[in-house]
Amino acid sequence: MSVPTLVGGIALRAYDLPASAAFAAAYGLVVPILVYRIAMRRSFTALLFDPFFFAVERIVVYSLRAATAANSGKESIGLNRYMQASFALGYISLANSLARLIRCVLVNTTNPPPESEADAKALTAPPDATDMRHRFWFRRCAEVLLLLYLPSMILAIIATAHNYAFTDPHNRLNQKLLYASAALGLVLILSEVAILLWAWWNVPRVSHRAVRFLLCAAPLLLLPTCYRLGVLRQQTPDVTALTHAALNTRADKAAFYVVHVLPEWLLVVLLGAVNVKEVCGTRLKGDFRWRDETPEERTKRWAKERAREEKKAMKKMKKMNKKGKGGTEAGFEMTAKDTNVSAA
Repeated sequence: MSVPTLVGGIALRAYDLPASAAFAAAYGLVVPILVYRIAMRRSFTALLFDPFFFAVERIVVYSLRAATAANSGKESIGLNRYMQASFALGYISLANSLARLIRCVLVNTTNPPPESEADAKALTAPPDATDMRHRFWFRRCAEVLLLLYLPSMILAIIATAHNYAFTDPHNRLNQKLLYASAALGLVLILSEVAILLWAWWNVPRVSHRAVRFLLCAAPLLLLPTCYRLGVLRQQTPDVTALTHAALNTRADKAAFYVVHVLPEWLLVVLLGAVNVKEVCGTRLKGDFRWRDETPEERTKRWAKERAREEKKAMKKMKKMNKKGKGGTEAGFEMTAKDTNVSAA
């Protein structure tokens, strides 16, 4: 009876330790960069949270992998199931992050309506009907990418949740699900590259700087996707065997770290090193609307935001007044005590 080969291998030996420790440290160096981007107002966008949480999770994964490699015989079904799920879902989540950036770049070419009153003051020209039509189809195109992302994620979750059901029918089903997930991931990433190339040549006013950046980032994910499509077909009688069929040889581990792990890290570094808010025009939340707001809806939302800000300002002022009043009373008491002492 054969079982599907596990990506990255299950038998963690001494030659796994340096690579796992190195990537745990490498992701540890990326996290402060992402924290800096999130903390700075000019670079903060909600789209940075995805690569930030990805980097933190990778620190956990490779730290556990390094600790297990340092203690032979400590492998467990639960730990390896978690690692398989992490490797199956990670590159797909990064591809979705890129899809959201691509959506922002395309929508920005259509002079979208302002999100805030400050944006409204900086608006150079009102959108016309052509812009509205283009914006509608750009958003539908982004939703097609989402339709590729969600099934890929779901298939990977289902397959890795039962990765250790050793009856032959279940193993073959899980293998097919993982392969289908990787195939959908490949279609998603190739679609992103194709859209970027099409936008470069055919979309007026597109930011070539943003397209260049995304064309540097997106192809990186083709490497782990193609690697997975290559190794997920393999089967082995024993996942713990130190053989090529089980992906547990030194060469197999080297290929895993160079082709699967390294491109993911490089992509996260790119997302942290570049101010994606400025380059891709993501603003605070990116583009998340199904359709444009009507002028009435926008005015109503701005009024609610103003009321919320005024309420916060009033609360802050009351707190400051209370603190000032308490300090004044304390000062009066100290002055009275000093006067009494002097009189005595």
